Amino acid sequence: MNGIEEKSKPRISKKQYIQFAFVMIGMISLFILFLYFMANNRQKEIQEINNDYSITTGVITKISLYKGHHIDVKFKVNNELIKGSDGMQKSTNKNVGDSIQIKYSNKNPTNFITELNNSF
Repeated sequence: MNGIEEKSKPRISKKQYIQFAFVMIGMISLFILFLYFMANNRQKEIQEINNDYSITTGVITKISLYKGHHIDVKFKVNNELIKGSDGMQKSTNKNVGDSIQIKYSNKNPTNFITELNNSF
């Protein structure tokens, strides 16, 4: 060894493995709950839209096919410009700047779906 001591790797105990497993299970559970509440919230918005809605025409401002298909749109309701994003489940030949049909909630116009959404 010539005066140089070898350092051994510290061993991980069973207790540390169990603690790590519980932490990972907790994090995964929180992530699943987050996804559930987001999906449930969106379903409530769509139900609100379908209960009392109007249809208008908006303009596509951005189309994103990377990390989820969605489009950004803008439209006017009662002289107020509304901008937002919606999922895109149907394929389209529309481009940025094209017109698109939008169904929005009369109670809250910021809740809307476009014609490219399956819930339209």
